[in-house]
Amino acid sequence: MKHSDYPALYQSASALSQRAQSAFYLAFLSHMGLLAIASAISVINSTCPEIAILQTMVLLGALGCALYLYLSRSDRNWYTGRAVAESIKTITWRYISRSEPFNQTDEIDRHDFGLKLKAIVDQNKAVAGLLTTHLDGLQISSEMERLRRAPIIERQVYYKIHRIDDQRRWYADKAGFNRRMVDRYFWALFLIIGIAIFFAIAKVRYPSASFWPTDFFVTAAAALLSWIQAKRFQELSTSYALAAHEISIIRQQADNQMADEEFSQFVGDTESAFSREHTQWIARRDS
Repeated sequence: MKHSDYPALYQSASALSQRAQSAFYLAFLSHMGLLAIASAISVINSTCPEIAILQTMVLLGALGCALYLYLSRSDRNWYTGRAVAESIKTITWRYISRSEPFNQTDEIDRHDFGLKLKAIVDQNKAVAGLLTTHLDGLQISSEMERLRRAPIIERQVYYKIHRIDDQRRWYADKAGFNRRMVDRYFWALFLIIGIAIFFAIAKVRYPSASFWPTDFFVTAAAALLSWIQAKRFQELSTSYALAAHEISIIRQQADNQMADEEFSQFVGDTESAFSREHTQWIARRDS
């Protein structure tokens, strides 16, 4: 199902999460970069007042980024926005699959779907006022209604391909990506620390030299380590790989032909599993 076929509230929450994530990483990287620049300026052995003024301005910029990260709470908006979006995605798949609690008449289920959306917003009032996009969109799209009216076989195949396979592929790709990032960033960290050690040793050999960029590389190494910790590459690689394996087990069950009641129970169990994984991700980010 296309992104635009989901409820407008989902699209708004997803857009909020993406904006907040971009703002968080931009401020975080800017903060680290400005600190590295300030340490590089300190290497310049100069009594020129312009150099001191420049360094002061750079440090003020770093302070501004730190204040923004603290006051904007963009990381919280990122996590909460994603939690809202994923909760809506879960009930959407339950709705189009006619899974509990949306296995009654269409009229009743449309009403209950609206109540579920309202309950999700009420439970996340911290970001409710930030959901300002897609205000004129539909909460139940024509594609959602079409899929809901489809025969059980079509609904089962569609769910298997566009929900289970999509989730499995997403987790597998993310596991591989984070595993590669662990290796690349740690090799970069080792290289930067090695350069810092080289200059530290060279300073012992040539103490009279006036230019030693050791402090810059020490700061750069600290910044890179902070970035690795913020991204949690190793932890996410392991978590995503485990989730991909669990979804593979679920995928095997999806090949069995099911009656309406069996399919309803299967979708309910599967969506509960997806929700648990996302809840754990939120908990790890908040810790």
